[in-house]
Amino acid sequence: MSSMQTLDIPTASITDVKKSPSSVFKLAEANNNAVYVFNRGTVSGVMLTKEQYESLNRQIEDLEDRLLDSEVARRLAERNVKTYSDAKVRGNAAKATPVLDNNDGWE
Repeated sequence: MSSMQTLDIPTASITDVKKSPSSVFKLAEANNNAVYVFNRGTVSGVMLTKEQYESLNRQIEDLEDRLLDSEVARRLAERNVKTYSDAKVRGNAAKATPVLDNNDGWE
């Protein structure tokens, strides 16, 4: 593994990855952090374990949900909200009788 450190983040070289990708994943796991992969002194990518990747995605989804909840709460708290009629929003489609499919799989 490369001895170069960037902000205490583990690093590896492209050569390290080519020789043993699993050792780079083990480094990520041991440090509980992503591994910056360098190619000729420049970061060319980042390697994470599957668990780290999934954890980051869960965190992103949680933050997006919290952001949406906050936006909903803000909008519900507003006074003097401008509303629109169904006809104004959907035009002639608002006047059409809906067609129901009894075999759509929802019943």
